[in-house]
Amino acid sequence: MKRCCYWWLLPLLVCLLAGCGDDDYHYPSVRLEFLTAFSGADGYLRSVVTDEGETLPVVEDKTKTNIESNASVRVISNYASEVTPDGTAGAVLYALSGVLSVAPQTADKFEEDVKTEPADVLGIWMGLDYLNMVLTVKENGEHKFHFVEDEITVDTTAGCSEVYLTLYHDAKEEVVSYTRRAYVSVPLRQYAAEGIRKVMVHFSVHTYSGDIKAYDFVYNPD
Repeated sequence: MKRCCYWWLLPLLVCLLAGCGDDDYHYPSVRLEFLTAFSGADGYLRSVVTDEGETLPVVEDKTKTNIESNASVRVISNYASEVTPDGTAGAVLYALSGVLSVAPQTADKFEEDVKTEPADVLGIWMGLDYLNMVLTVKENGEHKFHFVEDEITVDTTAGCSEVYLTLYHDAKEEVVSYTRRAYVSVPLRQYAAEGIRKVMVHFSVHTYSGDIKAYDFVYNPD
């Protein structure tokens, strides 16, 4: 199952296109997607994996992003496909931003009480081994996000399990001035235990309307 609200991508693309002042210049066909990026020994990005499972070498990273050596990071990126010198498909990264992607924790693992201050969901969908979200929050200083693992039930006979998760959101109590977007991605691979062929994911978010919205997805580890 894959649900997505793609209309929220348009403002970024409009900004990119508007930044081109030469009418004769044709901006390359770019995509704006969540990716998993991998670095080499020098910390620069060498490859990305799309949420369709395609691995692309990085032909050029115009952002010059540098992370830990031989590590991976979850990002949202404007990128274009380009043929590499050996004739295979590669990626040119034009812009990217980090995405919060941390393994869910049980409530007792948080040093303070679990915070569930409100946020609204602009888009939520499954992507490979992740549950991706675009959230809108009222800007009032620092926001901290995480994911709370409320409950797990496993049926080894049927080869399936159910995971109940809640968005952790801690916001400073200051005067709200405007709203902004936050990009988060829940890693699900840790729930792919041996013999488990299907994981029912139930994700809850406390919203500004005062409701708790629940989203249900099926994660197939294979």
